[in-house]
Amino acid sequence: AEELKQEVSKITAVPVERQKLMCAGAWKGALKDGTVLDEELARRSEITIMLMGSADAAPAAPAAPMVFEEDLTPAQVAAAEAAEKAEAAAKAEGMIHALQMEPGPERNESKAMMSKMPVKYSHFVTGFPQAQIDETLRIRRGHGRLLDVCAMQVGHELGKAYVNDVACLPDGTLASGNDSGRIQLWRHARRLREVVHASPLAMMGGPPQAISCLAALPAGDHGLAFASGAEGSIMLWTADGECKGMLPAPPGTAPAAMVALPGGGLALATVFKQAKPFDPNAFRLVPQGEEQQRQRAEAQAAQAAQRAAFARIERAVSVMESVAGDGGAAALRSAVLEPPDGDATPIAALAPTGVACEAADLVSGDKSGMLRLWSRGGVATGGGSGGGSGGGSGGGSGWRSEGLLQLSVEGASSGATPTLAVASLQSLVEQPGVLAAALAVHLAVHAPAASAPTGDGATLLHVPPTAKGGVVLVDVGRRAVLATLDAHSDVVCCLRALPNGGLATAGGKHDGTVRVWARTQWESAAEAPATDDDSTLVVRDPVQTLREPGYVTAMTILPDDKPGSQLFALACARYNTVKFCL
Repeated sequence: AEELKQEVSKITAVPVERQKLMCAGAWKGALKDGTVLDEELARRSEITIMLMGSADAAPAAPAAPMVFEEDLTPAQVAAAEAAEKAEAAAKAEGMIHALQMEPGPERNESKAMMSKMPVKYSHFVTGFPQAQIDETLRIRRGHGRLLDVCAMQVGHELGKAYVNDVACLPDGTLASGNDSGRIQLWRHARRLREVVHASPLAMMGGPPQAISCLAALPAGDHGLAFASGAEGSIMLWTADGECKGMLPAPPGTAPAAMVALPGGGLALATVFKQAKPFDPNAFRLVPQGEEQQRQRAEAQAAQAAQRAAFARIERAVSVMESVAGDGGAAALRSAVLEPPDGDATPIAALAPTGVACEAADLVSGDKSGMLRLWSRGGVATGGGSGGGSGGGSGGGSGWRSEGLLQLSVEGASSGATPTLAVASLQSLVEQPGVLAAALAVHLAVHAPAASAPTGDGATLLHVPPTAKGGVVLVDVGRRAVLATLDAHSDVVCCLRALPNGGLATAGGKHDGTVRVWARTQWESAAEAPATDDDSTLVVRDPVQTLREPGYVTAMTILPDDKPGSQLFALACARYNTVKFCL
């Protein structure tokens, strides 16, 4: 048998160890080694043998042994999943966390996500399928501008609660605050969680109050993601919706404006307003007798004292900062920044200027068109509370007033000067030099007043008159007006700085559009040297007019988390829903 296999190997090149020889009538089954063939069979002139075997080279053993999923440790499974997600994210067109689902079978293999028809993700989310969102982002990247399409809508469209404010958290989650006191977190095209901003009187059965404002907090060791303000309190939350603290508000007030201050630590600036107006019919009835007259006089005196207290609260800024306390533990320090002039009007807006601005750290705008600059004079330690000193500072907190900028209508006579009320403030980003601290101010023009209010030592800034109010850009460092943006046919409800240095402004109900402005439209004025010429650049043609969002009351930017990407989405609050526009 061995000799026969050697002969067959010479003819067929099949190695002996891989041969399986069979021959009908000669032997049974496969020929085994050591078998001696019959001599008569060997004398035959020919013999038919069936050969089974491979002449190819034997396959080499794998360099790495095969590992099954059951044999992996939890750390190895997590690393493999992270590598898979990173590879899928690198291939994706973008990753806007609130709008797009995570890479995976649900996104990449679902027939609904690959179609061209609108998808109802859940009872609260409807929009484009994920494949169409990727295609829209691809087109958007090529055009370099917004496409004026609504890619997704979140919220209960037939619900009773209206959305008062929206904020984008550091991890890309969108937070929306309703007038029902509820906060909804949206991530990966679904509602992550709904939490309630509980009233301080919740233990006594008090209902939650309307969310008046939201503020995203910069990432840091504090582990907090955003703050919410409602009547009676400010609450601090994590990105998962866990409440980590509550800061009481002055009695009878609610936050009117709230911003996070840059610097790495937890720092929050807030302006409070009177939550509920006084009853205009409280003293309608005529008192009968001396006792009722006495009670009426006491009630009127108490209300006058309350009005004075509310007026003082509304023209001050409350700053809460985390500092190193005793033993190195973090402690909260609060300060009240009060203007030195007692006749200051209520503050309506706040904006941080950014770390690149040396002129100020915080700007407050009031209802008389006054911009007050605040800066940190020093860093105090300890968890004490610093009150206002009445001299334009925050007591022992290290804050001090750096100056005043009074906005006044250009060319108006002294007997008929319109009142410019600052309604919103927004710092611009990615501006060279001092422009990193430029502010976009929303001006609401009211009835003419006797004269333009000015503070002691205020720098007068002339603003061109507009029919419905407009947006003025102020360079805080140079104390000059860069430009006025005048395109809306109604008052500007809200404005938001774009990642590319531009600005988005939303008009009122009679306008119903969102206008997009590029920083190149006022960059020439920012680079020009300061002169005595009071003429101000007026820009009336935006680079884009978006009609898909409609009338919106709040906006925020949803950035693309993909490295090097300049894409973003606009989250626009419209009544009881939020639209994601690309």
